[in-house]
Order: sequence, then structure tokens, then C-alpha cells
Amino acid sequence: MKWKEISVVTEGICAEAVAGIFHQLGSGGVVIEDFQAARRYENQHSWNPGMFSPDFYDHDFVVIKAYFSDERQVLEDVERLLAKVEANFGVKCRVFLDEVKDEDWEESWKKYYHTFKVGDRIVIKPSWEEYEPQAGEIVVEIDPGMAFGTGIHASTRFCLRFLDKYLKGGEKVVDAGCGSGILSIAAVKLGAARVWAMDIDDVAVKVARENVKLNGLEDKIQVEEGDIIEKIAQLEVDMVLANITAEVINELLPEAARALKEGGWFFGSGIVDSRFPGVQQKLDECGFVIEEILTDVDWVGVAARKIRK
Repeated sequence: MKWKEISVVTEGICAEAVAGIFHQLGSGGVVIEDFQAARRYENQHSWNPGMFSPDFYDHDFVVIKAYFSDERQVLEDVERLLAKVEANFGVKCRVFLDEVKDEDWEESWKKYYHTFKVGDRIVIKPSWEEYEPQAGEIVVEIDPGMAFGTGIHASTRFCLRFLDKYLKGGEKVVDAGCGSGILSIAAVKLGAARVWAMDIDDVAVKVARENVKLNGLEDKIQVEEGDIIEKIAQLEVDMVLANITAEVINELLPEAARALKEGGWFFGSGIVDSRFPGVQQKLDECGFVIEEILTDVDWVGVAARKIRK
């Protein structure tokens, strides 16, 4: 299968808005990369320095990449919606189009993605590598496919570190926007009793189910396609994982607060630092107290505990 890779180079302040456009259009995977990724476009034949201001490298630029099946005609919609982002944020968004084949994507991961450790216990191992675990290590096998969630990005690492620190065993967990399923799998391997994993992206759901099977956890992790905000209202849980965006986190929080037991945990990540004050305010409104904040460059992760209705 062939995929359209649409890359938008813009300032970090509107990264979530651009990612939201891609999600709205039904992208089969969205990735936000940092300034170094933005610099790589300088070497492309379609790069025109005149498209950017002379002080380009003094700004906080990012690349937001999205993948659509080849038959989808979305470029016109992307450009129309990006025009609104430019007007609202006072920025410029530049679009680059490429083609990716499934086999190219897979080979790319195998070339650059290797086993690595997060914290003291969690080892993330791609399915094609061998690894002999040391005493006390938890090994999560992942084949990311076309889904976001490898553990490399700071936002995923934040949630993995929160799970390692605060999950005690026996919890019922919701993984909102599960991507590759990496957080769901890690939660169960760290002792969670049950995980409901959801994503609006059918590609992510397919990949997550394959990874759950790869780790032999089909009996403890239920992966569904759909709107987690609607689903979570039917559940009573101990922990909610939300490695998504600040905008979606703010929509999710009122329902998460109703689903969580008193003393339950909400782990939010994928938050650009400029949007964190809004998340912080929403957490307070919904009866949470912040226990820990993690930061890495422009990204923020937050662990919050529910203390009141």
C-alpha cells in the first residue's frame, strides 16, 4: 500500500492546531518532530529560503507529519485549513508532499529504531531485534508500523515514566489515543489488571492489536476504534493515560474525572509548553491535584491525582 506523507514546517506554537487538522481529516498517523527535523527540509529540492524569514533558525520550528492512504485527495483541505491556522496564530505554514510505501516505512524503522531503556525497568524492544532482559526489567515488544508511539518521543517517555512510578498493580486503565499500544502493553506488564485502549485512527487500532498479540496480552487489553470521550463515560477506572494533545486533553478531562475513582491518576502528555497553562487550569476545575511535571525542550507531561468531584 502507498501512503501520502504530508509534512508541515511551522512554528511550535501552532503544532497542536496543525496536528488537530490532520486528525480531523482522518490521518493514518500523525507525528510531531522538532527543530532539527525542520532543518532537514533545507536540503530538499523544493526548499526555497525565501519562503521563510531571515531569522528562521532563531524560531522554535517543528515539523508535523501526517500519513493518508494514496487514494485520499486531502491536500486542498489541508491547505484551506492551514490558512486559518496562519491567520489565527500569525505564522507561516509550509507544506511538503512525499510518497511512502508500507515496505519503505518498515525498512526505515528497522534501520533506525533499536532496543532502548526508559527509566530503571522498562525496555522497549522492536520485534525484529533480540534482547536478553536483565533482572527486574520489563520488556515491551513493539512493531510501530504506521502508528505513532515508539517510546522515542518525549511525550511517550513521560507516560512510561509515570506508569513505572505510580502504577502499583491491579489497576483498571484507559489508554486514550493508544497509537501503537505501547502504553497499554507497558501498563499490563507493570501490573495493571485491565486496559481499555482506544484510537480514532483505524491504522493505529490495527497496529495496536498486532502489538498486543505480539506480547501475548489479548486477555488483558481491549483495543477499540472510536471516540474515547464517549466510551470512557461507561467505565470506572483507576488510571487514564492521554498521550495526545492539549486540546483533546482538555475535552477529555471532565469525562475522565467522572470515570476515575477518588485518588485515581491522570497522566497527560503530548502537550506543547505554551498550552500547558490551559491544561493546568482544566485539571484544577475538574478536581485534580498535580503531583509531578516532566519537561523536555518544548514538551510537557503531567501526572495528576483526582481528589474531588
